Amino acid sequence: MTYQLPVAAYPPFPCSAYQVIALCTALVAMAACGGDKRPGVLVGDAYIVTESGQEVNLKGMPVALVPEAEQLDSLLSALCPRTSGVAAADSVARARAWQQRARLLSGRAAKRTGTDGQAHFQLDSIAPGKYHVWADTAYGGTRWTWLAPVTIAAGDTAKVALSNANPDENPFRCRD
Repeated sequence: MTYQLPVAAYPPFPCSAYQVIALCTALVAMAACGGDKRPGVLVGDAYIVTESGQEVNLKGMPVALVPEAEQLDSLLSALCPRTSGVAAADSVARARAWQQRARLLSGRAAKRTGTDGQAHFQLDSIAPGKYHVWADTAYGGTRWTWLAPVTIAAGDTAKVALSNANPDENPFRCRD
């Protein structure tokens, strides 16, 4: 005679209780430590509002995503144009500083795009983390630059507007 145990007597899966606890602990730790690595999306607009109230779309402007780094402000600060007070030297030093800034940020850019005809932009497949949205342009004889902070969460869409409400007021992190 063969005796068979009822199905309820079998363990639900062939693991020990310690293995189940270890697996659960690992899953909780992964979630707590940023285990969710689904890419995110960044969408935005680029425009300025003139003194007369006209909104100007900044179409065709290059936009880049630069990962946040602790040393970024220090690196930019080293580029601060220091002059001896001579007007010509001042413009040369500033032009050189802008070129060096562009090289520094360009070399760190993780993703790039440009604004479309309506001055919208979108970057896809971005790893979760903290970034800066970098863009430079000129309009009406004024130079505009942005290094706007943005956080990309796993699987989410972050939005940013590059406008005269949030330009980079101190692009070289100069300390006077």
